[in-house]
Amino acid sequence: MLKVSQYAKPDFINLVYIEHKNADTSMANARDNLSVAIAANNTRQTILAYNAIAWSHFCRHKLDNALSAYLRVLEICDSVGDIKGMANSYHNISNTLVMLNRYNEAITYEHKAMNTALEINDEVLISKISKTLGLMCITHHLYNQAAEHLNRSLDIDTRMSIRTNNHSDDIAYDYMYMGLADYRKALDTHNDSLLHQAKVKNLRAYRIFKSTGNSTTISDACKNLMNIYLRYLQTASGSQRKSYMDSCQIFHKAGVTAMKNMESIINEIDYMLWESKYALITKDYATSRKKLEAIEAAMTNEPLQIFHIKYGYMMASYHEAIGNYRKSFEWANWGTKVEKRQLNREFAVRSAQLSLKSEQDNILQLNEIEREHEYIKRREQEIRLVVITASTVLVLILITILVIVIRNSLKRKKRLGGKLQMRNEELESQRDQLECINDQIASSINFAHHLQTSMLPTIKQINDMFGQTLIIWRPLDLVSGDFYWATQCGSRKLVTIADCTGHGVSGGFMSMLGISILSDITLTPEFKNGQMSAGDVLDIMRDKVVESLRQSEDGAMALDGMDMALCIIDEGSPTIQFAGAFRPMLVFHKGNLIEYKGDRMPISYLSPNPRSFNTVLIDIEPGDTAFIYSDGITDQFGYNEDGEQTKYAGRRLKKLLTENGDKPIDEIQKEIENAIDNWRSPAQLRTLPQTDDIILLGIRF
Repeated sequence: MLKVSQYAKPDFINLVYIEHKNADTSMANARDNLSVAIAANNTRQTILAYNAIAWSHFCRHKLDNALSAYLRVLEICDSVGDIKGMANSYHNISNTLVMLNRYNEAITYEHKAMNTALEINDEVLISKISKTLGLMCITHHLYNQAAEHLNRSLDIDTRMSIRTNNHSDDIAYDYMYMGLADYRKALDTHNDSLLHQAKVKNLRAYRIFKSTGNSTTISDACKNLMNIYLRYLQTASGSQRKSYMDSCQIFHKAGVTAMKNMESIINEIDYMLWESKYALITKDYATSRKKLEAIEAAMTNEPLQIFHIKYGYMMASYHEAIGNYRKSFEWANWGTKVEKRQLNREFAVRSAQLSLKSEQDNILQLNEIEREHEYIKRREQEIRLVVITASTVLVLILITILVIVIRNSLKRKKRLGGKLQMRNEELESQRDQLECINDQIASSINFAHHLQTSMLPTIKQINDMFGQTLIIWRPLDLVSGDFYWATQCGSRKLVTIADCTGHGVSGGFMSMLGISILSDITLTPEFKNGQMSAGDVLDIMRDKVVESLRQSEDGAMALDGMDMALCIIDEGSPTIQFAGAFRPMLVFHKGNLIEYKGDRMPISYLSPNPRSFNTVLIDIEPGDTAFIYSDGITDQFGYNEDGEQTKYAGRRLKKLLTENGDKPIDEIQKEIENAIDNWRSPAQLRTLPQTDDIILLGIRF
């Protein structure tokens, strides 16, 4: 697909343009009001009438007439000293000049509006002007300046929202325009990581707009989200592509519904352009061409000629898709020429000059403040000199008294010095003892780690037994309370994962007890000859743990134990046995993920006569993949799409395994590990600590 610019004026119109259903009637009423106001010598009503006339011209796209009327309003406001009226007039003149492609003049008037609004401290007007400046900078690819203007607007709107306890559309506009800046910067720099920020900000705006029921703003937010998901769709594949297509259609449907309430031809053209691009990406060339023909017919109306850039680039993309590369080049070249005519390249220089002037004013003001501080400092020094002179005499008297007191104190300290030295030597001896104890503890823990690791089967041993496997084992501490284990006795293979009570040293002792019991069980004749099922193994495990920890005795703690998922596989059999103690097993079979839940009982003491663990028989075909895991991965805290801290949860793990189940086993392992890392530490957010031992084991048959 051809990489082309996406910028045109419809995005700016969304801020300033409202389509009147009967502009002629509005103009006639405004002229009548002007005549009455002039006859009555009513300045206030005269200003309102001229503003109405200018707005009517603007809505009918008679921009030169609108500009003349706004200049007349500015002249009247200046003559009567209406500062707020002058600020609004500067702002309206700037908006009109933008539509006339006179950006140098527009930025000058917009900065006049901002300086006047700052002078009268009108926060509503400051916020509105900041939004306009932000959009103008976005149009000219000045994303850092746009961020400064929009952050100022968001700060004001947030304060006003807190004061009024009202989550208004103004905050949503701020988020939507910030998202627009991120989206367009992503297109300019081919940096798709910015798309996530754009999506989050536009989703925030959409939720606020939806709560207020503003059809115009809902349509704008939906259009931005449609474009973002369309960008995702261009590089997606498989189930992810289907998900992005569904998201495109959801926001398209919501946007079209909102657009019908507006009756705006400009929004209709914008949506037709998107629909043409969507059809092109999904290879529906006939629909794409049909939409482009409808747009071409609509653009004969003068106000809609602002779509020429997007239309030209869309025609280039269409001809490239159908293989007509000569036509594609001609349309792309035409669109570039139109864009160069519309975008004023001196805008950035002019904007920077005005920003520099404002910065110089701030420096001069700071210099004046610094001079005042210098004067105050000199006065303080003079006062300090007088105080020091008076204090010196007093200090000399005090020194004489102190010399006598100190002489007596030195004699007393000399006597105490010997005792203090003895105490210091005693403390140093205790410190050396503590360091020795710490070294012994660290050495013991390291030995426990090596001992635990040596009891676990190696990756090679497990691969030799089962073929393609993956193991993710991340202990929270040096010694882990989670463990995996596997063995083969004759034709029978056993594999399991367990989550013991606690972690660290206490969990490590429980894990080694569990491995020892499992090793004893698998060496029995009953297991080797197939008389012992997976549920029987868990029953015996529970009995041995209760016996080893003396949990059935009076006064014993009955809370220690482990959760476990265990599978037994007979060579040559298409069926595996599964039993679980509070742990499930997931099987990826022909594109679907099937969950087999274990019993809601732990491997520990529950009652004198506990019920037996169930054994589930599962048919397995070549290519199926089974996963068993502890709750360390699902209970891990991280950040969701809104930046809120929450657990990873089973539904996210199941979705991840479903989307990647067809991939090679080593790629599945990489996807899971990347998902855990990105969940704990997404871009620009503080990394959250690991909360528990993590283990996940997968086998492909």
